[in-house]
Amino acid sequence: MSREQFIAGAVRARAMLALIVVKSVFALVFVVEQQWARARASGDRGSESVEKAVLVAIGLAIALGLAVAIRAAVQKYQAQIN
Repeated sequence: MSREQFIAGAVRARAMLALIVVKSVFALVFVVEQQWARARASGDRGSESVEKAVLVAIGLAIALGLAVAIRAAVQKYQAQIN
Protein backbone atom coordinates (compact mmCIF):
# COMPACT_ATOMS: atom_id res chain seq x y z
CA MET A 1 0.00 0.00 0.00
CA SER A 2 1.45 3.33 -1.02
CA ARG A 3 1.56 6.36 1.22
CA GLU A 4 -1.04 8.15 -0.93
CA GLN A 5 -3.44 5.22 -0.69
CA PHE A 6 -2.95 5.06 3.06
CA ILE A 7 -3.65 8.79 3.43
CA ALA A 8 -6.73 8.53 1.19
CA GLY A 9 -7.99 5.61 3.31
CA ALA A 10 -7.34 7.54 6.51
CA VAL A 11 -9.23 10.56 5.15
CA ARG A 12 -12.17 8.35 4.16
CA ALA A 13 -12.17 6.67 7.57
CA ARG A 14 -12.09 10.06 9.30
CA ALA A 15 -14.96 11.31 7.15
CA MET A 16 -17.00 8.19 7.92
CA LEU A 17 -16.29 8.59 11.64
CA ALA A 18 -17.37 12.22 11.46
CA LEU A 19 -20.60 11.21 9.70
CA ILE A 20 -21.30 8.56 12.32
CA VAL A 21 -20.73 11.05 15.14
CA VAL A 22 -22.97 13.67 13.51
CA LYS A 23 -25.66 11.08 12.85
CA SER A 24 -25.49 9.89 16.46
CA VAL A 25 -25.77 13.42 17.79
CA PHE A 26 -28.80 14.14 15.60
CA ALA A 27 -30.43 10.88 16.67
CA LEU A 28 -29.79 11.70 20.33
CA VAL A 29 -31.24 15.20 19.91
CA PHE A 30 -34.30 13.75 18.17
CA VAL A 31 -34.91 11.21 20.94
CA VAL A 32 -34.43 13.80 23.69
CA GLU A 33 -36.80 16.19 21.92
CA GLN A 34 -39.45 13.47 21.64
CA GLN A 35 -39.07 12.54 25.29
CA TRP A 36 -39.25 16.16 26.35
CA ALA A 37 -42.40 16.76 24.28
CA ARG A 38 -43.97 13.63 25.75
CA ALA A 39 -43.12 14.74 29.30
CA ARG A 40 -44.52 18.25 28.70
CA ALA A 41 -47.72 16.79 27.30
CA SER A 42 -48.19 14.60 30.36
CA GLY A 43 -47.99 17.61 32.68
CA ASP A 44 -45.94 15.71 35.26
CA ARG A 45 -43.25 18.19 36.26
CA GLY A 46 -41.35 16.10 38.84
CA SER A 47 -40.71 13.13 36.61
CA GLU A 48 -39.88 15.46 33.73
CA SER A 49 -36.97 16.91 35.69
CA VAL A 50 -35.64 13.47 36.59
CA GLU A 51 -36.12 12.24 33.05
CA LYS A 52 -34.27 15.23 31.63
CA ALA A 53 -31.44 14.74 34.11
CA VAL A 54 -31.10 11.08 33.13
CA LEU A 55 -31.17 11.88 29.41
CA VAL A 56 -28.57 14.61 29.84
CA ALA A 57 -26.34 12.25 31.82
CA ILE A 58 -26.66 9.59 29.10
CA GLY A 59 -25.93 12.19 26.41
CA LEU A 60 -22.84 13.41 28.25
CA ALA A 61 -21.59 9.86 28.74
CA ILE A 62 -22.00 9.16 25.02
CA ALA A 63 -20.29 12.42 24.07
CA LEU A 64 -17.36 11.75 26.42
CA GLY A 65 -17.05 8.19 25.15
CA LEU A 66 -16.98 9.36 21.54
CA ALA A 67 -14.44 12.06 22.37
CA VAL A 68 -12.14 9.53 24.04
CA ALA A 69 -12.52 7.09 21.13
CA ILE A 70 -11.81 9.77 18.53
CA ARG A 71 -8.79 11.04 20.46
CA ALA A 72 -7.43 7.50 20.80
CA ALA A 73 -7.89 6.86 17.07
CA VAL A 74 -6.17 10.12 16.15
CA GLN A 75 -3.24 9.38 18.47
CA LYS A 76 -2.95 5.83 17.16
CA TYR A 77 -2.81 6.85 13.50
CA GLN A 78 -1.07 10.23 13.87
CA ALA A 79 2.42 8.78 13.33
CA GLN A 80 1.29 6.84 10.25
CA ILE A 81 -0.32 9.91 8.68
CA ASN A 82 2.82 12.02 9.18
